[in-house]
Amino acid sequence: MQIKKELYFFVFLGLILLALFLRVYHLGQFSLFSDERSSVLLGVANTNQGGMGELMRPDKTFTPADFWAPRGIKSWLDADARGDVSGNSLVHDMMLKLFAWLFGKGDAAMRSVSVMFNMLTIWVMFRWARQFTKSNIWTLAIVLFAAIEPFFVIYSQQARNYATSLFFTTASNYLFWLLVIKREGELNGNKKYLLLWVIASIGALFSTYLTVLALVGQFAYMALFVRNKSIWLRMITRLGLILVPFIAWFIWGPARYFMGFQANAAEQLITYIKKNGEIPGWLEFATPSNLFKRTISILSDHFFWTNDLYVKHGFKIGTVLLVGFLFLVYQWVKSLDRANRGVYVLGIIQIVLPVVFLFAAAVNAGTTSGFFLRYACFGLPFGIFLSVGLFDYILKQAIWYRIFAFVYLLAQTYQLVELFVPLYTDQHQKYTFSVNRGPNPYPLIASAIQAKYQKGDTVVYPSSKANILDSKYLRNLVIDPLDAQNVNLYLSETDSFIQRVDPYMQDSVLIKKSNGQVIVIFDFKKGKYRY
Repeated sequence: MQIKKELYFFVFLGLILLALFLRVYHLGQFSLFSDERSSVLLGVANTNQGGMGELMRPDKTFTPADFWAPRGIKSWLDADARGDVSGNSLVHDMMLKLFAWLFGKGDAAMRSVSVMFNMLTIWVMFRWARQFTKSNIWTLAIVLFAAIEPFFVIYSQQARNYATSLFFTTASNYLFWLLVIKREGELNGNKKYLLLWVIASIGALFSTYLTVLALVGQFAYMALFVRNKSIWLRMITRLGLILVPFIAWFIWGPARYFMGFQANAAEQLITYIKKNGEIPGWLEFATPSNLFKRTISILSDHFFWTNDLYVKHGFKIGTVLLVGFLFLVYQWVKSLDRANRGVYVLGIIQIVLPVVFLFAAAVNAGTTSGFFLRYACFGLPFGIFLSVGLFDYILKQAIWYRIFAFVYLLAQTYQLVELFVPLYTDQHQKYTFSVNRGPNPYPLIASAIQAKYQKGDTVVYPSSKANILDSKYLRNLVIDPLDAQNVNLYLSETDSFIQRVDPYMQDSVLIKKSNGQVIVIFDFKKGKYRY
């Protein structure tokens, strides 16, 4: 089934504009939350949350010039290692720095990195789909499903690394398909595609370490289905080029601290949960029941047809519907010839493998804190391919199947749009816990300081000493410099404001005038405005 080229172009353009609108609407209206601020501090200011303890000691004063002063490669590597992502978002952090330089440090500018990479992911999916689907209608259907995919929309509005890693893994998988699967590896000798696959795979590995599973999945496919020695030789030699910088990063770079920080995180999480109880939906014991629910939720959310059904109808019915969907997928994929089956088989591997790994990691850690779709998100493009492919298969069946499929399509589209609409008013939404935020307070505080500071004044910051999870790296801090860091992020390196952190004050940012007068610049209201 085909539509005319002119109509095809305008529909495609409309879908791309729809996708862009959904990702930029109200992009900077609500403040960055803690994890986003961590990424921005690391990417733009080369410091992690809670860092700069020595510079901001309570017996010392400092200026914005001190905050922005170059501290050398060693200091940057240390900050990257101690960041909440433990050094595994290098590419994303570099893009944050570039965007800050080009467009400023506003929340919308920082989140635009994720918007850009998610739009590029949709473009790669479109380009890919044109090469394995015979109908341009189904190519447009893939763009539509990607445009309204809740995970894509929600994480496009976060200054975190998930959209970045998703783009690079999608590009890596696409190039792998071109090199190994399409026409049984006919393009494997293409040096341009081989180079691009190396670059995309390195980009993925330096977006998050878990993307190494995408490479494992690719070579698992080769182990199962590829017997051509020339293809193996070319891919293995290029794999060496991919792994050399990655292994070097683990030996000499920040990644050498990764396992230690992961072990500390696992220890503090299990200790917290034993002492304080579970936090439903985030921090739970890795019991068979909790692991089962997480597995069903992650697998279901990969596919348009089963996304969020476990929430709407409960896990028992959601499981039955997921199993029914997977059975239909199996019947359909089995009916395809080998030439058309490869992309879907690769997709199934890339969906299942990360889930199995995360399941095992949760069992080992004893908690479900790392068992979320965002850590297995690089299977989502394949989930969309499978969802559209199955729809095409059903439309070739009897009329009653087709009628049901169209009705269900409309109902599920409505349900999925409902999942991300609360994003635009910062109400409860899928995949995130931050709600009811106002504007980012830190740029407002910086502007107020610039307007009210006079020579001889001193800016005084609070020290909240928040260490909810009892991290051993925060236990012995004399002060918590986080508020001071976040304000200085928006001050200029040419500013000469005298500043210090008060270890006994928890919520107020003050200006102490030379005549003894105290001006309250901002009050965090017992943490209410530390989003």
